[in-house]
Amino acid sequence: MATYRAYRVDSRRHIQSAEWLEAPTDKAATKQAEELCEEGAPTIELWQSTRLVDQIDCDDD
Repeated sequence: MATYRAYRVDSRRHIQSAEWLEAPTDKAATKQAEELCEEGAPTIELWQSTRLVDQIDCDDD
């Protein structure tokens, strides 16, 4: 299992909150991060250490 960090960021790219995630693959981590989309946080940035894995656009939901 790899450790990831999911950041909820607002429209000004400021971090609102963050959560640790554990997943076996980037794809599985992205799926977990998509579940973190909520009103007021249009984007989730998913990182593994210093590597940006994905930017999830929550407005598409």
